[in-house]
Amino acid sequence: MDLTFNAYRRTDPWWDMARPHLHGELELLFPLTDGDSIFIDNVSYPLRRGTLFLMDAGVPHRSRARKGQTYHRCILHFPWETARALGAGELPTGHGCCAALSETEFDLCSRLFERLTVAAANPAGELRRTAAFVELLALVADKWSAPAETDLPAPADSTVAAVIAHIRGHLAQPLTLDALAEQFFLSKSALCHRFKAATGFTVMEYVILCRVRCAGALLRRGMSVRAAGESSGFGDNAHFIRTFRRITGMTPGQYAKEQKE
Repeated sequence: MDLTFNAYRRTDPWWDMARPHLHGELELLFPLTDGDSIFIDNVSYPLRRGTLFLMDAGVPHRSRARKGQTYHRCILHFPWETARALGAGELPTGHGCCAALSETEFDLCSRLFERLTVAAANPAGELRRTAAFVELLALVADKWSAPAETDLPAPADSTVAAVIAHIRGHLAQPLTLDALAEQFFLSKSALCHRFKAATGFTVMEYVILCRVRCAGALLRRGMSVRAAGESSGFGDNAHFIRTFRRITGMTPGQYAKEQKE
């Protein structure tokens, strides 16, 4: 059984992602201190100490902390194949992809990440790292099999939620700021302001991210690069390749080879 995973600890005196990004694997984010907010797919959450966030492959997300506040967090990346090999099943990674930990669970999670992020000096050390990963995955499965009630809110702006739903349902069609503002009876400036306030993205940033995510899913299913770009709303193949690479860090062809289902 090949149990592939990568764990990291990160500290920044101030954190604000310059742009949203996505990964080819699942990501488990474990904030050790409070941040500001994290936007995942189509929902904005408070970024709080001791809240686990589980993000699926290809889901755009962006996090930020407050100015002047040091932000500590642990991050774990692993493929679905690893989770399934251990019997974790289909972990929920869409809306509701967060779970608040008790202080006991927080301490356990901190210890497990401590073991995960220490380089193994010998086979015994690697076995301990693997055991820590399995125990952490078990904690995740426990939290999502019977999640506790939390006060993590969905966006309060129903108009922005409707704009998001429209964007996601019409990716293959032309989507312009003018057309969206007209459809939802808003000025362009009002739409831009409300969308940014609710999500942390500009409208067109979010459109591009959704198109890249859609293209990634089509590539994993075996669609050609050109067809995946066109089906996701990219009218120009060269522009699609450049944009996909900017956001994912690899070309569509490379992504298709690495992530083929």
